[in-house]
Amino acid sequence: MKHMLRYTLLFTAIVLVATSCKKSLPEQTKYIPKDAVFVFDLNWKSLSDKASKGNINWDSLYKSVADEEADSAIREGRKVMQEFMRSGIDTTKDIFFFAKMGGSIMGGQQVSGGVVGAMKDAVAFEAYIKGQPRAGEIRKGNNYSYIKLENELFVGWNKDVVILTGVQNQSVRYNDSTGPGVSADNSGGAAALAALFAQKEEESVASITEFQELMKEKGDMLFWSNSSSAFSSVPFLGMTKIADLFKDSYGAGVINFEDGKVTASFKSYSGKDLAAIWDKYKGPQADMGMVNQFPSPVEGYAAFSFNPQIIAEIVKYGGFESTVKQFMEKAGFTMDDVLKIFKGDFAIVFGDIAYEETSYTFDDQVYKTKRPVAKLVFNAAIGDKAAYDKVAAKLAEMGEMEMKNGQYVPKQLGEMAWSMDGKNLIIATDSTLLQQYLAGKGNAAVPSNIADQSKGKAFAFYVDINKILGAFAKDSAGAETIKAAQSTFNSAIATSENYNGKYVASNMELKMANDKENSLVSLVKFFAAVSKEAVSMENRMNHGGMSDMEMEDMPHADSDAIPPPPPPKQ
Repeated sequence: MKHMLRYTLLFTAIVLVATSCKKSLPEQTKYIPKDAVFVFDLNWKSLSDKASKGNINWDSLYKSVADEEADSAIREGRKVMQEFMRSGIDTTKDIFFFAKMGGSIMGGQQVSGGVVGAMKDAVAFEAYIKGQPRAGEIRKGNNYSYIKLENELFVGWNKDVVILTGVQNQSVRYNDSTGPGVSADNSGGAAALAALFAQKEEESVASITEFQELMKEKGDMLFWSNSSSAFSSVPFLGMTKIADLFKDSYGAGVINFEDGKVTASFKSYSGKDLAAIWDKYKGPQADMGMVNQFPSPVEGYAAFSFNPQIIAEIVKYGGFESTVKQFMEKAGFTMDDVLKIFKGDFAIVFGDIAYEETSYTFDDQVYKTKRPVAKLVFNAAIGDKAAYDKVAAKLAEMGEMEMKNGQYVPKQLGEMAWSMDGKNLIIATDSTLLQQYLAGKGNAAVPSNIADQSKGKAFAFYVDINKILGAFAKDSAGAETIKAAQSTFNSAIATSENYNGKYVASNMELKMANDKENSLVSLVKFFAAVSKEAVSMENRMNHGGMSDMEMEDMPHADSDAIPPPPPPKQ
């Protein structure tokens, strides 16, 4: 009796622990195919709550775009949205979007997709569907009802979910009466809908462990990608081993709208074979010294590092080795020569973006115009100078490069400056910038928080959005839109780690100009302002013609007009 009580208590404890650790997945996910190439999860309640705190609702949104009384489309859009919100769909639960691909070389490509939402009131939803324009007859399937809409779209529902789905088929015609070409049709929606409602849980995305882990994350939006399905659906790649290499490879991301910023995290999972390659060559970190060497404050950069031998491994696994070898031999070098050239450290750095006035002559007439300019440097660390010299010499024989000042340079280099000193290949937008960069004094002035986030990463990307927009605000025909963007966005940074044995982790942050306001509210206000400006522009065009446009938006015929394009360089 004592042993029985002990085992009963132990069993109860195990069950309690197991059930407390397991978070049930949303019912909607069981209707999403396991091989969906993309899934997008919208946390409607979270987004609505954040928007409401910023006094954003559907009424205020429509009013901010245009005059509802004067624009029938705005009135109709508002009405449609209000009816949808009362349609019986549970808007407190997540809405899922998915896409699926398939096909073959002979049969053609098939793309299907769907939207899956939770049902709150099936009776109310059926009444809503019946009231839609050109709604067809409601039919009964196996444990669900459905109706055909326009464009071969189908809506199906039961007491748990509502699904909107459609299918597009594309096939290549080879020898028929109409000749070769591509034909498309949207048939198959009813069958696709039936398959979704008949789908077992083990056939759904809910059965994938990595997807289950994603569903545990707290986010306003979640997104999922299936590289294995994507590559398998491409007929040509299906004939190679590339699809096998990406088997069981997934991407899982989380997006959150916080005060003053949008944050996103992403995990890239790899199957056994691809993971072995990442693990074999993991470790390189982006060389931020390449960025810090820039002679003026940067407005953006991309710095990354990887072992080029990864490319050789993928080419070999995919079965392309003989094809690449044959192509390279015609040029006089090998893939190994090319891959040995670079060490794997790269950086693109830019700054001083502005509008510059320029002039040129066309048909004996001198024209003035303005063009965007920037200072930019590309830096690549050299791994094997002998390999570089060999490939460059062969390219010179082919007429692609030429010897100048003791080094090979591309013949079509133009105004760009080129330097290869055996350690680094550096390309700059002009010779002055190149010499300043080579001097190595450095005045990049990367913000300390950005530098800290970039340190030790395999990949780091940064752009000062606000500063770049400022360069265009005064001299652009879309000045009002640019000013709205400048008052909304500050900067963006994205980084990626090395492979950690399970996945590659990446993070992104979009910083807003107003750090006190929720970023979702800031974005909604921005897009509303852009939409309002677009509507205003359209109204001016429709009611007043071109003469009703502001003069600063139009080129002036007697001064700085935008002329015909200059003649091509000979």
